[in-house]
Amino acid sequence: MRPASPLLLAFVFAMAAAHAQQPAPTPTPTPTVPSGERVLDTAVVRMPGPGLWKVRKGDHTLWVLGTVSPLPAGMVWNSARARAVLAQADAVIGAPSVAVDADIGFFGKLALLPSLVGVRANPDGRQLNDVLPAPVHARWLGLKQRYIGRDASVEKWRPIFAASKLYNEAVRSVGLSSRDVVRTALADTMKARGLKPVAVSARVKVANPKGVLKEFKTAQFADRECFEKTLDRVEHDLPALSARADAWARGDVQALGALPNPDLGDVCERAMLGGAFAAKYGMDSLESQARAKWIAEAESSLARHRTTFAILPMNDVLSRSGLVAALASKGYVVEAPGEAAANGDHIAP
Repeated sequence: MRPASPLLLAFVFAMAAAHAQQPAPTPTPTPTVPSGERVLDTAVVRMPGPGLWKVRKGDHTLWVLGTVSPLPAGMVWNSARARAVLAQADAVIGAPSVAVDADIGFFGKLALLPSLVGVRANPDGRQLNDVLPAPVHARWLGLKQRYIGRDASVEKWRPIFAASKLYNEAVRSVGLSSRDVVRTALADTMKARGLKPVAVSARVKVANPKGVLKEFKTAQFADRECFEKTLDRVEHDLPALSARADAWARGDVQALGALPNPDLGDVCERAMLGGAFAAKYGMDSLESQARAKWIAEAESSLARHRTTFAILPMNDVLSRSGLVAALASKGYVVEAPGEAAANGDHIAP
Protein backbone atom coordinates (compact mmCIF):
# COMPACT_ATOMS: atom_id res chain seq x y z
CA MET A 1 0.00 0.00 0.00
CA ARG A 2 1.47 3.31 -1.01
CA PRO A 3 1.31 6.29 1.31
CA ALA A 4 -2.26 7.52 1.24
CA SER A 5 -1.43 10.86 -0.36
CA PRO A 6 1.13 13.64 -0.67
CA LEU A 7 -0.93 15.50 1.92
CA LEU A 8 -0.34 12.78 4.47
CA LEU A 9 3.38 12.95 3.82
CA ALA A 10 3.25 16.62 4.76
CA PHE A 11 1.91 15.69 8.17
CA VAL A 12 4.16 12.73 8.95
CA PHE A 13 6.24 14.74 11.40
CA ALA A 14 3.03 16.14 12.88
CA MET A 15 1.56 12.74 13.61
CA ALA A 16 4.83 11.52 15.08
CA ALA A 17 5.06 14.51 17.39
CA ALA A 18 1.45 14.18 18.44
CA HIS A 19 1.90 10.49 19.14
CA ALA A 20 4.97 11.20 21.26
CA GLN A 21 2.87 13.41 23.57
CA GLN A 22 0.26 10.73 24.15
CA PRO A 23 0.60 7.76 26.52
CA ALA A 24 1.68 4.57 24.82
CA PRO A 25 -1.24 2.28 23.97
CA THR A 26 -1.74 -0.82 26.04
CA PRO A 27 -0.03 -3.74 24.28
CA THR A 28 -2.47 -6.06 22.58
CA PRO A 29 -2.02 -9.77 22.02
CA THR A 30 -0.80 -10.90 18.63
CA PRO A 31 -3.89 -11.45 16.49
CA THR A 32 -4.85 -14.96 15.49
CA VAL A 33 -4.40 -15.63 11.78
CA PRO A 34 -7.82 -16.39 10.27
CA SER A 35 -8.44 -19.77 8.72
CA GLY A 36 -7.28 -19.94 5.10
CA GLU A 37 -4.48 -17.37 5.51
CA ARG A 38 -0.87 -18.35 5.98
CA VAL A 39 1.96 -16.63 7.75
CA LEU A 40 5.02 -16.25 5.54
CA ASP A 41 8.31 -17.46 6.94
CA THR A 42 9.99 -14.69 8.91
CA ALA A 43 13.54 -15.97 8.42
CA VAL A 44 13.84 -16.17 4.65
CA VAL A 45 17.54 -16.25 3.80
CA ARG A 46 19.22 -14.71 0.74
CA MET A 47 16.26 -14.63 -1.60
CA PRO A 48 17.20 -13.42 -5.09
CA GLY A 49 14.39 -10.96 -5.73
CA PRO A 50 13.50 -10.05 -9.32
CA GLY A 51 15.97 -9.34 -12.06
CA LEU A 52 16.56 -5.87 -13.45
CA TRP A 53 14.72 -4.22 -16.32
CA LYS A 54 16.89 -2.63 -18.96
CA VAL A 55 15.99 0.67 -20.66
CA ARG A 56 18.38 1.39 -23.47
CA LYS A 57 19.34 4.25 -25.76
CA GLY A 58 22.30 3.25 -27.92
CA ASP A 59 25.03 2.06 -25.56
CA HIS A 60 23.60 3.97 -22.61
CA THR A 61 21.54 1.92 -20.16
CA LEU A 62 19.13 2.60 -17.33
CA TRP A 63 18.77 -0.49 -15.11
CA VAL A 64 15.53 -0.52 -13.12
CA LEU A 65 14.77 -2.55 -10.03
CA GLY A 66 11.06 -2.97 -9.29
CA THR A 67 10.02 -3.20 -5.65
CA VAL A 68 6.88 -4.32 -3.84
CA SER A 69 5.68 -3.69 -0.32
CA PRO A 70 5.07 -5.41 2.00
CA LEU A 71 7.64 -8.20 1.83
CA PRO A 72 8.23 -11.25 4.03
CA ALA A 73 9.28 -10.01 7.47
CA GLY A 74 12.90 -10.76 8.26
CA MET A 75 13.85 -11.78 4.72
CA VAL A 76 17.44 -11.27 3.59
CA TRP A 77 17.66 -10.15 -0.01
CA ASN A 78 20.51 -11.36 -2.19
CA SER A 79 21.39 -8.00 -3.73
CA ALA A 80 24.38 -9.19 -5.80
CA ARG A 81 22.85 -8.24 -9.17
CA ALA A 82 21.87 -4.77 -8.06
CA ARG A 83 25.24 -4.17 -6.40
CA ALA A 84 27.02 -5.26 -9.58
CA VAL A 85 25.15 -2.56 -11.50
CA LEU A 86 25.91 0.01 -8.81
CA ALA A 87 29.60 -0.85 -9.14
CA GLN A 88 29.40 0.45 -12.74
CA ALA A 89 26.77 3.15 -12.33
CA ASP A 90 27.40 6.81 -12.98
CA ALA A 91 24.13 7.88 -11.34
CA VAL A 92 21.23 6.61 -9.23
CA ILE A 93 17.67 7.92 -9.58
CA GLY A 94 15.23 7.70 -6.71
CA ALA A 95 11.54 6.98 -7.12
CA PRO A 96 9.29 10.01 -7.65
CA SER A 97 8.10 11.55 -4.42
CA VAL A 98 6.20 14.55 -3.11
CA ALA A 99 6.82 16.86 -0.19
CA VAL A 100 5.25 19.80 1.56
CA ASP A 101 7.79 22.18 3.08
CA ALA A 102 7.34 24.59 5.95
CA ASP A 103 10.38 26.84 6.37
CA ILE A 104 10.02 27.39 10.10
CA GLY A 105 13.25 26.03 11.60
CA PHE A 106 13.75 24.14 14.84
CA PHE A 107 12.13 26.66 17.19
CA GLY A 108 9.26 27.12 14.78
CA LYS A 109 8.59 23.39 14.98
CA LEU A 110 8.61 23.55 18.77
CA ALA A 111 6.07 26.37 18.67
CA LEU A 112 3.97 24.29 16.29
CA LEU A 113 3.75 21.27 18.62
CA PRO A 114 0.54 22.29 20.44
CA SER A 115 -1.23 22.50 17.06
CA LEU A 116 -0.26 18.95 16.16
CA VAL A 117 -2.24 17.15 18.84
CA GLY A 118 -5.34 15.55 17.37
CA VAL A 119 -4.34 15.97 13.73
CA ARG A 120 -5.64 12.45 12.97
CA ALA A 121 -8.96 12.99 14.72
CA ASN A 122 -12.35 13.41 13.10
CA PRO A 123 -13.66 17.00 13.22
CA ASP A 124 -16.06 18.02 16.00
CA GLY A 125 -15.20 15.09 18.22
CA ARG A 126 -17.04 12.60 16.04
CA GLN A 127 -16.16 8.92 16.10
CA LEU A 128 -16.15 6.38 13.31
CA ASN A 129 -19.67 5.24 14.12
CA ASP A 130 -20.81 8.85 13.56
CA VAL A 131 -19.30 9.17 10.07
CA LEU A 132 -19.71 5.65 8.66
CA PRO A 133 -22.89 3.77 7.67
CA ALA A 134 -23.86 1.18 10.28
CA PRO A 135 -23.06 -1.88 8.07
CA VAL A 136 -19.60 -0.49 7.24
CA HIS A 137 -18.87 0.27 10.88
CA ALA A 138 -19.96 -3.24 11.84
CA ARG A 139 -17.48 -4.71 9.33
CA TRP A 140 -14.80 -2.43 10.74
CA LEU A 141 -15.45 -3.53 14.33
CA GLY A 142 -15.01 -7.19 13.40
CA LEU A 143 -11.73 -6.57 11.59
CA LYS A 144 -10.50 -4.15 14.25
CA GLN A 145 -11.06 -6.76 16.95
CA ARG A 146 -9.19 -9.35 14.88
CA TYR A 147 -6.15 -7.29 13.92
CA ILE A 148 -5.90 -4.26 16.25
CA GLY A 149 -7.53 -5.47 19.45
CA ARG A 150 -9.06 -3.31 22.17
CA ASP A 151 -7.38 0.02 21.38
CA ALA A 152 -10.34 2.44 21.55
CA SER A 153 -8.39 5.55 20.50
CA VAL A 154 -8.55 4.60 16.82
CA GLU A 155 -12.35 5.05 16.92
CA LYS A 156 -11.74 8.82 17.08
CA TRP A 157 -9.59 8.89 13.93
CA ARG A 158 -10.57 9.94 10.44
CA PRO A 159 -11.46 6.89 8.32
CA ILE A 160 -8.30 7.14 6.19
CA PHE A 161 -6.01 7.00 9.23
CA ALA A 162 -7.99 4.19 10.85
CA ALA A 163 -7.82 2.27 7.55
CA SER A 164 -4.05 2.66 7.42
CA LYS A 165 -3.70 1.35 10.98
CA LEU A 166 -5.89 -1.66 10.20
CA TYR A 167 -3.98 -2.46 7.01
CA ASN A 168 -0.57 -2.30 8.69
CA GLU A 169 -1.64 -4.55 11.55
CA ALA A 170 -3.28 -7.03 9.18
CA VAL A 171 -0.22 -7.47 6.96
CA ARG A 172 1.97 -7.85 10.02
CA SER A 173 -0.27 -10.65 11.25
CA VAL A 174 0.47 -12.75 8.15
CA GLY A 175 4.24 -12.39 8.37
CA LEU A 176 4.70 -9.35 6.15
CA SER A 177 6.57 -6.12 6.77
CA SER A 178 6.87 -2.70 5.10
CA ARG A 179 10.56 -2.54 6.03
CA ASP A 180 12.60 -1.10 3.15
CA VAL A 181 14.72 -4.18 2.38
CA VAL A 182 16.14 -2.78 -0.87
CA ARG A 183 17.44 0.56 0.34
CA THR A 184 18.89 -0.99 3.47
CA ALA A 185 20.78 -3.62 1.46
CA LEU A 186 22.18 -1.13 -1.06
CA ALA A 187 23.06 1.74 1.28
CA ASP A 188 26.65 0.64 1.96
CA THR A 189 27.42 0.03 -1.71
CA MET A 190 26.11 3.46 -2.72
CA LYS A 191 28.05 5.11 0.10
CA ALA A 192 31.26 3.34 -0.87
CA ARG A 193 30.86 4.52 -4.47
CA GLY A 194 29.89 8.03 -3.44
CA LEU A 195 26.52 7.65 -5.16
CA LYS A 196 23.62 9.65 -3.79
CA PRO A 197 20.22 9.02 -5.39
CA VAL A 198 18.92 11.97 -7.35
CA ALA A 199 15.82 13.09 -5.47
CA VAL A 200 12.98 13.43 -7.96
CA SER A 201 10.49 15.38 -5.91
CA ALA A 202 7.61 17.78 -6.46
CA ARG A 203 7.34 20.21 -3.57
CA VAL A 204 5.03 22.91 -2.35
CA LYS A 205 5.88 25.33 0.46
CA VAL A 206 3.33 26.19 3.11
CA ALA A 207 3.83 29.70 4.48
CA ASN A 208 1.56 29.33 7.52
CA PRO A 209 1.80 25.74 8.77
CA LYS A 210 -0.07 26.43 12.00
CA GLY A 211 -3.00 27.85 10.06
CA VAL A 212 -2.91 24.96 7.60
CA LEU A 213 -2.98 22.43 10.45
CA LYS A 214 -5.94 24.21 12.00
CA GLU A 215 -7.75 24.13 8.68
CA PHE A 216 -6.85 20.47 8.13
CA LYS A 217 -8.47 19.51 11.43
CA THR A 218 -11.85 20.82 10.28
CA ALA A 219 -11.62 19.99 6.55
CA GLN A 220 -13.87 17.34 5.08
CA PHE A 221 -12.39 14.56 2.95
CA ALA A 222 -14.20 11.98 0.85
CA ASP A 223 -12.27 9.12 2.42
CA ARG A 224 -15.09 6.63 2.90
CA GLU A 225 -14.25 4.86 -0.36
CA CYS A 226 -10.65 4.48 0.77
CA PHE A 227 -11.87 3.08 4.08
CA GLU A 228 -14.23 0.57 2.47
CA LYS A 229 -11.63 -0.55 -0.08
CA THR A 230 -9.22 -1.13 2.80
CA LEU A 231 -11.78 -3.33 4.53
CA ASP A 232 -12.15 -5.27 1.27
CA ARG A 233 -8.39 -5.74 0.99
CA VAL A 234 -8.02 -6.92 4.55
CA GLU A 235 -10.99 -9.29 4.28
CA HIS A 236 -10.17 -10.77 0.88
CA ASP A 237 -6.71 -9.84 -0.44
CA LEU A 238 -4.20 -10.80 2.24
CA PRO A 239 -3.47 -14.05 0.34
CA ALA A 240 -2.74 -11.98 -2.81
CA LEU A 241 -0.41 -9.69 -0.87
CA SER A 242 1.40 -12.72 0.55
CA ALA A 243 1.69 -14.26 -2.91
CA ARG A 244 3.13 -11.02 -4.36
CA ALA A 245 5.64 -10.78 -1.53
CA ASP A 246 6.67 -14.39 -2.04
CA ALA A 247 6.91 -13.93 -5.83
CA TRP A 248 9.17 -10.88 -5.42
CA ALA A 249 11.41 -12.71 -2.96
CA ARG A 250 11.76 -15.65 -5.37
CA GLY A 251 12.27 -13.39 -8.38
CA ASP A 252 9.20 -14.76 -10.17
CA VAL A 253 8.43 -11.90 -12.56
CA GLN A 254 5.78 -13.90 -14.42
CA ALA A 255 3.86 -14.45 -11.20
CA LEU A 256 4.17 -10.77 -10.29
CA GLY A 257 2.62 -9.80 -13.59
CA ALA A 258 -0.19 -12.32 -13.29
CA LEU A 259 -1.18 -11.67 -9.68
CA PRO A 260 -3.87 -9.11 -8.90
CA ASN A 261 -2.40 -6.03 -7.30
CA PRO A 262 -4.29 -4.99 -4.18
CA ASP A 263 -2.98 -1.42 -4.23
CA LEU A 264 -5.01 1.17 -2.36
CA GLY A 265 -2.90 4.15 -3.30
CA ASP A 266 -5.01 5.60 -6.10
CA VAL A 267 -8.27 5.37 -4.17
CA CYS A 268 -6.85 6.92 -1.03
CA GLU A 269 -5.00 9.63 -2.94
CA ARG A 270 -8.23 10.68 -4.62
CA ALA A 271 -9.85 10.90 -1.20
CA MET A 272 -7.27 13.37 0.04
CA LEU A 273 -6.42 15.23 -3.16
CA GLY A 274 -9.84 15.54 -4.74
CA GLY A 275 -11.16 18.25 -2.46
CA ALA A 276 -10.88 21.96 -1.96
CA PHE A 277 -8.29 21.75 0.82
CA ALA A 278 -5.61 20.11 -1.34
CA ALA A 279 -6.39 22.32 -4.34
CA LYS A 280 -6.15 25.47 -2.22
CA TYR A 281 -2.54 24.71 -1.28
CA GLY A 282 -1.43 23.30 -4.63
CA MET A 283 -1.19 19.72 -3.40
CA ASP A 284 -3.57 18.27 -5.98
CA SER A 285 -1.01 18.26 -8.80
CA LEU A 286 2.09 17.16 -6.89
CA GLU A 287 2.04 13.51 -7.93
CA SER A 288 1.73 14.24 -11.66
CA GLN A 289 4.52 16.81 -11.36
CA ALA A 290 6.78 14.28 -9.63
CA ARG A 291 6.17 11.65 -12.31
CA ALA A 292 6.91 14.14 -15.10
CA LYS A 293 10.13 15.10 -13.31
CA TRP A 294 11.15 11.44 -13.07
CA ILE A 295 10.71 10.93 -16.81
CA ALA A 296 12.76 14.07 -17.50
CA GLU A 297 15.52 12.94 -15.12
CA ALA A 298 15.63 9.43 -16.63
CA GLU A 299 15.95 10.84 -20.15
CA SER A 300 18.64 13.28 -19.06
CA SER A 301 20.62 10.54 -17.32
CA LEU A 302 20.33 8.22 -20.33
CA ALA A 303 21.71 11.00 -22.51
CA ARG A 304 24.63 11.81 -20.18
CA HIS A 305 25.64 8.50 -18.58
CA ARG A 306 26.53 5.05 -19.85
CA THR A 307 25.01 3.34 -16.78
CA THR A 308 22.22 4.55 -14.51
CA PHE A 309 20.47 2.65 -11.74
CA ALA A 310 16.90 3.35 -10.59
CA ILE A 311 14.44 1.94 -8.08
CA LEU A 312 10.71 2.09 -8.84
CA PRO A 313 7.55 0.54 -7.42
CA MET A 314 6.77 -2.62 -9.36
CA ASN A 315 3.53 -1.07 -10.64
CA ASP A 316 5.59 1.51 -12.51
CA VAL A 317 7.69 -1.27 -14.02
CA LEU A 318 4.94 -3.66 -15.09
CA SER A 319 1.89 -1.47 -15.72
CA ARG A 320 1.02 -0.20 -19.18
CA SER A 321 0.52 3.21 -17.56
CA GLY A 322 3.74 3.03 -15.55
CA LEU A 323 6.95 5.01 -15.89
CA VAL A 324 8.88 2.29 -17.74
CA ALA A 325 6.06 2.04 -20.30
CA ALA A 326 6.20 5.83 -20.66
CA LEU A 327 9.87 5.58 -21.62
CA ALA A 328 9.05 2.79 -24.08
CA SER A 329 6.43 5.04 -25.70
CA LYS A 330 9.17 7.61 -26.27
CA GLY A 331 11.18 5.13 -28.30
CA TYR A 332 13.55 3.72 -25.68
CA VAL A 333 14.24 -0.01 -25.91
CA VAL A 334 12.90 -1.82 -22.84
CA GLU A 335 13.90 -5.39 -21.98
CA ALA A 336 12.49 -7.45 -19.11
CA PRO A 337 15.00 -9.43 -16.98
CA GLY A 338 14.83 -12.62 -19.06
CA GLU A 339 15.16 -10.68 -22.31
CA ALA A 340 18.21 -8.76 -21.06
CA ALA A 341 19.90 -12.02 -20.08
CA ALA A 342 19.08 -13.57 -23.46
CA ASN A 343 20.81 -10.64 -25.13
CA GLY A 344 24.02 -11.31 -23.25
CA ASP A 345 23.70 -8.63 -20.60
CA HIS A 346 24.92 -10.71 -17.65
CA ILE A 347 25.39 -8.17 -14.93
CA ALA A 348 25.84 -10.56 -12.02
CA PRO A 349 25.54 -14.21 -11.08
